[in-house]
Amino acid sequence: MHCDDKRTLIILKENIISNFNELKEKDFEDKIILKKLNDSIAEYKELKSEVNA
Repeated sequence: MHCDDKRTLIILKENIISNFNELKEKDFEDKIILKKLNDSIAEYKELKSEVNA
């Protein structure tokens, strides 16, 4: 795993946590934040699988 990959994964993980916390504050009813969370998780999983391949 390259340093850049690790950094990107860390940033994506932080985005996931931040989006989740925002969504929790809005009682999970904000569709825009829900989409951001979903996209962040998908991107994280994709990069993680590429790095581990």
